[in-house]
Amino acid sequence: MNKVDIYVNNFRLDLFNDEEISINLSVQNIQDISKTYTDFTQSFTVPATPRNNEIFAFYANTNISTATVTTTPSQLLWNTWGTIWQNNTTAWNVSVSSNTVSNSFDGRFRQPAQIEINSIPFRSGVVELEDVQLKGTEPYAYTITFYGDLVTLSDLFGEDYLYDLDFSAYDLDYTDDNVYDGLTSDDFGDLFFPLMSPVENWYYNSNPADTNTANIAQNGSAAAHGINYYELKPALKVKAILDVMAAKYGITFTGSFLTSTPFSDLSLWLHRYEGYMYEGQPNATAWEIIDFDATNSPSPDWFDLSTDTWTPVGLSGTGDIYDIVVDVDTIYAEDYYIGVFRNGVLVGQGIGNGTDTITIADVAVTNNVESLQIAIRPSTNVSMSYEVLQMTITSSSAVTSADVYMTASASYALAKIVVTDLMPEIKVKDFLAGILKMYNLVLVPSGTTFLLQPLDDWYAAGAETSYQNEFDITDYAIGRPSLYRQINFKYQDTEQILGYQYNRTYGIGFGDLRAFFTFDGDEFLVELPFECPLFERLTNQATGNVTNVLVYKSITSEADADGNFNPYLGAPVLFYGYFDAYSLTGNTVMFVDSDGTTKRTVSTAWYANTSNRYASAGASNSICFGADIDPYHLQSVNKNLYQEYWEDYITDLYDKARRIYRIEAVLPLGKMATLEMNDIVIWNNYKYIINNVQLNLSTGRATFELLNVV
Repeated sequence: MNKVDIYVNNFRLDLFNDEEISINLSVQNIQDISKTYTDFTQSFTVPATPRNNEIFAFYANTNISTATVTTTPSQLLWNTWGTIWQNNTTAWNVSVSSNTVSNSFDGRFRQPAQIEINSIPFRSGVVELEDVQLKGTEPYAYTITFYGDLVTLSDLFGEDYLYDLDFSAYDLDYTDDNVYDGLTSDDFGDLFFPLMSPVENWYYNSNPADTNTANIAQNGSAAAHGINYYELKPALKVKAILDVMAAKYGITFTGSFLTSTPFSDLSLWLHRYEGYMYEGQPNATAWEIIDFDATNSPSPDWFDLSTDTWTPVGLSGTGDIYDIVVDVDTIYAEDYYIGVFRNGVLVGQGIGNGTDTITIADVAVTNNVESLQIAIRPSTNVSMSYEVLQMTITSSSAVTSADVYMTASASYALAKIVVTDLMPEIKVKDFLAGILKMYNLVLVPSGTTFLLQPLDDWYAAGAETSYQNEFDITDYAIGRPSLYRQINFKYQDTEQILGYQYNRTYGIGFGDLRAFFTFDGDEFLVELPFECPLFERLTNQATGNVTNVLVYKSITSEADADGNFNPYLGAPVLFYGYFDAYSLTGNTVMFVDSDGTTKRTVSTAWYANTSNRYASAGASNSICFGADIDPYHLQSVNKNLYQEYWEDYITDLYDKARRIYRIEAVLPLGKMATLEMNDIVIWNNYKYIINNVQLNLSTGRATFELLNVV
């Protein structure tokens, strides 16, 4: 019999002498090959000894919320024993004292746990307390289940969304220069601006007479038309998102796959809200406190120029009603807002346009304890230039106690592209799970480090290990794996104009793949939480020739009363983004600056598509599961997700020679400790991969579920 120790929050549990603990080791289950599993034990019980009661914080007693655990070195993790021994003994014949340690156990959450076999570390993960068994009024036993590190990762993410992560390292000043540079260069690294329209139905017409706003052609006309700087939304490489995710949760993602092509090109469009990034979005810009630097010295003068704060002085507990009048001089042509903040809380605001006078009336303020500050924000996220010629605060009794102004113009300084705020509405755990399904990846934990690797590569890295002497051939079974009558790989359904029309025409979504078989079985479904965007290679309406300008339009097929297509917001959009001087020469595009008149030519841009290379279809990978016609190459891209990452596994499953073997074994401690799920089992000179192992930690007896290599 092996000696099994289980630690919860670094405290060793007391175990029943006759309790056998079995753990299920699995990576992918043949019954559901679309899911990645983790190690877990069957539920087992531990006695309600005084020590275990302390470790589980007397869970049966709801009046106890905290507890302490009395420990000795032998009751803590083996790898801390030496330190404790050194701290508590000075000679071999000195007894070891006990310590009282505060216990943070909270039964609402899974707790960090480790398993050792004969003092050798075996697995780390978490323990879930299921229930407490009582005899009379006294606890008798605790029922618990151990889960491996992948469940720990899911618990770590919790219900967080991508916009709960900190992407501030990618924030940019929101200027037309930065948007243009993000479109035409890779100056910002993993952040860029693809040719993807959130509102306009872009088209290409080289005829100079066509000056329609949606015509993005640089056609030589004097009018400013084309892609306005505020139309473009950024995208971020998925690898960068994983890096931010890792930093947030104190983990590390590793593996050569993360930096390899095509995964290094995979990008997420930062399209959280329907419509433009900031233009026309409510509360899209932040308030900025106005910096006054001069006063007309009214009496009394309660405005502090050093803090831009006005505080009324008078009998405490009393106050008055005030009108705030602000005269603004600006050439900004859109609406802007003047806000009044009382002790940091917005209590009133007015709207101005151009040079204007804005009044915010009837603001109640209590003497000595409440203060006012005046702020400004433009309706669009631009560096608006403005000057406040005069700002007065006047009481209901017509006493003016603030009369300040600016001696020079200032620019709105909070015009920022805040990447965190643009992240689509998707949970962190769902985003990562979607990426794993997309590329048929496995997650291999090692402490806080997680290796991401395609399933085929992971199996190829496994060690060949003979089990000739461990397998019990007295009684074993050979069967056929479950086969599915239908296999379906799909993205989320879309209402985007081209994607919707594609589905109606062909009866399947762009990027999806399905197959039907004559076998009796269930449907096998791999469904991603993303949309597969259908880009459009524009045709020059003046010549009828196809251009090399490839765009995506996030619009629906429905139009408003003016005939404009409605903007569209669906599931998060993934695509491949690649910068290698993708040339638009011969079909250049017009870019319009924030002043609405300055034009720039776009002759080089990021290549954004479901394929990752514009040179040829043969050089490309695709995020489509099947051999869909690529909108740029106008032919199929054969290196699709199914062919590259799923085909071997699926074809092996349906191979006529594939069998599933269920056989017993008795494993020595050495093989228990070194067992890896990607080991290649050698038995009778044949090779097998491990699908599942049910392992009794106490006896070493194991039930293997093997698949023969075909």
